[in-house]
Amino acid sequence: MYCNCGNQIEAERLELNLGVCRPCAFSRPDVRPKGRMVYSGKVGGEIEIYSAESWNDNKKYFLANGARSCVKNFSKSIAV
Repeated sequence: MYCNCGNQIEAERLELNLGVCRPCAFSRPDVRPKGRMVYSGKVGGEIEIYSAESWNDNKKYFLANGARSCVKNFSKSIAV
């Protein structure tokens, strides 16, 4: 079987039902969505899914609020 570019698709890729050759597969920029867990209460969390553009625009607002070491807590309180 041949790829759209004209190269033959490797046998291993065909066994995995992949329809493109290795060079074409690695040359395509595959942009994956990103997400984060949001806990609005005690019951359970929700997943917010963002596109790559939206994630880059909003990631400055997502501050970690979990357990930290004493040094990080100290340096964060001074920097603010």
